[in-house]
Amino acid sequence: MFRNMNAQPLLTNERGSVAVEFGLISLVLIFFVVFLVDLVLQQALVGKLDRVTYSMAGTLRERTQLYKSDEYLNQGQVEQIAALSRKVLKDMHSGADLSQLSMMVEELHFKEPKLVGGGNAKEVTRYQSYQVGGQVCQPYTTLNNMQELSPRGSYGRWVPMYQVTLCLPSNSWFSKLTGDGDGKSQQKSFAVVVVR
Repeated sequence: MFRNMNAQPLLTNERGSVAVEFGLISLVLIFFVVFLVDLVLQQALVGKLDRVTYSMAGTLRERTQLYKSDEYLNQGQVEQIAALSRKVLKDMHSGADLSQLSMMVEELHFKEPKLVGGGNAKEVTRYQSYQVGGQVCQPYTTLNNMQELSPRGSYGRWVPMYQVTLCLPSNSWFSKLTGDGDGKSQQKSFAVVVVR
């Protein structure tokens, strides 16, 4: 019937503060765990892309054995390499949506040094890039900008170079949780090799 009129003000009342603090800290911890799980999944996908990219680049490196000393690429060969990379990725990551996998392969060939006038001058005779897949897959740096990586071979010529870049969009839980875009992020991997 009678109420206690000695009620404490709301700001100084400490009852229930543990429950409120627990709720807030739980939200922060859940947010942090989702971020870490998403980061681990993204890095695992990049690792798989790295392995496939290095394998495909190794195939290009040995192309003189596979294609009867033909160092020049064509679109059909690049599509074969893309099909092989899809198959390898499917074996590694059976749940992946590989319909959006895209690949860019670049080749760079140089003129013989004796035809350029000797010395260390490099003159490009052929720079070609091939795109496979529906998405645009641009390398971080084009092969044309990495000419200095080409060594001089045992016969005195500048060794041709190839670059393979694989791109695969992946779902990001963290981006969906924070409302940053559509939750898709493009994972990219590349490898540069010289002909053997």
